[in-house]
Amino acid sequence: MANSSNEVIIEKIEKIVVPVLNEMNLSLVDIEYMQDGGYWYVRIYVEDLNGDITLEHCATISNKIEDDVDKLIDKKFFLEVSSPGIERPLKKIEDFIRFKGEKAKVSLKHKIDDNKNFEGIINDCKENIILLELDEEKILEIPFSEIRKANLVYEFDEF
Repeated sequence: MANSSNEVIIEKIEKIVVPVLNEMNLSLVDIEYMQDGGYWYVRIYVEDLNGDITLEHCATISNKIEDDVDKLIDKKFFLEVSSPGIERPLKKIEDFIRFKGEKAKVSLKHKIDDNKNFEGIINDCKENIILLELDEEKILEIPFSEIRKANLVYEFDEF
């Protein structure tokens, strides 16, 4: 769980990253600033809405932002820039709209039907309500504000 000083750093990193991404016609998916196994990491996840993120994209972004990000953080850290991967996080309401029809895993802040974790198909989004199809008979209405964490679920094809 991020503390408030980490959230402030993330906001400042976002102000550095977004203009660089806009210049490159790329979108910010997420920023993490966290300690993992004794080391600090700044992880920036970006995507190209019209194609794939390449290693060159990541290297260019990293080179353009590393000095400014370095000035924000007084501890030693690793800067990682990458695509969000196939099980990308769903952070904004626009993500749910964009990935309508895809399978997602959703963790809630408070229980609905005695459960906080659900997996289903994103059926629709209406006025900040996510409709998650759990099975053919049950569609769960989830207020966007209740979502703690959500991501796409990739299903491997059976051979």
